[in-house]
Amino acid sequence: MKRIIKKAVFPIIILCACMAVQAHISSTLAEKAKEEPYYVGMTKCKECHPEYVKTHSGWKYSRNFRILEMRHKEHDPQCLPCHTTGYGQPGGFVSIEETPHMKNIQCEACHGPASLHVKAPTVEEHQRTLSIPKNVCTKCHRQHKHMGY
Repeated sequence: MKRIIKKAVFPIIILCACMAVQAHISSTLAEKAKEEPYYVGMTKCKECHPEYVKTHSGWKYSRNFRILEMRHKEHDPQCLPCHTTGYGQPGGFVSIEETPHMKNIQCEACHGPASLHVKAPTVEEHQRTLSIPKNVCTKCHRQHKHMGY
């Protein structure tokens, strides 16, 4: 009798283990399938937040790429991270020739890539998709002669 029970229980245990492994693999693949955010550019921000983009445009750092152009450093990889938006990241600045719309410091330089924000279906989801990381300013304001940072 014990042998019959063992023979019947063993396949059930194997089946349950296989189902658990499959569920784990499926959830792992689903997490990996989540879309990664990418940079979209300030023109997308302007569609919903024109007042902020207008205010930003008056800010002197919103035109900081011109400093690189004056010094002929618009292709210098050491300068580009702080004078462009999303340098080296998906959707971000590549070069002045390929992505001129991503030069200068724009909204996403501080708030992060906005592709998921733009696609968010609810206000709550909009708010969860962007945030200002702690010490975001010191990524750039720690070099050269940036006094006060």
